[in-house]
Amino acid sequence: MWNIAKRELRLYFSQMTGYLIVVIYLLFTALLLWFFNNPYNLLNSELGSFSPFFELTPILFLFLIPAISMRTFSEEFSQGTFELLITKPLSSLQIFGGKLIGVLLVLIIIIIPTLFHAVFLDSLLQLDSELDWVIIISSYVALIFLAILFVITSLCSSLIFQSQVASFLVAVLGCFIHFYFWAFLADLSQNLNFYNLINSLSAQLHYNGLSRGVIALENILYFVGFSITFFLLGVQLIQKKKS
Repeated sequence: MWNIAKRELRLYFSQMTGYLIVVIYLLFTALLLWFFNNPYNLLNSELGSFSPFFELTPILFLFLIPAISMRTFSEEFSQGTFELLITKPLSSLQIFGGKLIGVLLVLIIIIIPTLFHAVFLDSLLQLDSELDWVIIISSYVALIFLAILFVITSLCSSLIFQSQVASFLVAVLGCFIHFYFWAFLADLSQNLNFYNLINSLSAQLHYNGLSRGVIALENILYFVGFSITFFLLGVQLIQKKKS
């Protein structure tokens, strides 16, 4: 599994496209947080809050994560290397898990530099005020949970489609459904019980809870449960390809 993850990491940064996606994401994030006049500008936020970053990032993840993940299996199919991969003494779980770890490592490399935004914002605050680093750490944990769910969903899309473009578009749709669709559907309901039921399926609800520092069991179980469900779906898709 670890060998597949290292191979995935090496292949991603062996192409100029990989570096380009990283640079574009970091540059676009910096522009929105510091230079463009928009709701996510940190200088416009009340009391120097870092929460705009955690409001902006899920929106960017809707496109960033599918862009990173779209080639994982689709490229294997198009180049004919998937058949070689499944002949190795690796289970379907190890193959999918290795790909998942590889993409998450790429994502962690991308996320780490964003900490400098928080450090720089903290340095701008007056001596008698500082950022709440406990909340920031909790928000990053929420971001990792959300990223894992998005990555697994995107990997499943890459398993279904040989075309990277199709894989990307369906992955964006899947991540959008996770984060926005259920809340939108719940808002259409006039029944409170139905509203609570549908809204509980929304990743946005549980992400917002964790990012506010509320480490509720239901929020953690949501991400763990859905991630395991889609992970097992991905394993089954590989098993079906094998057979």
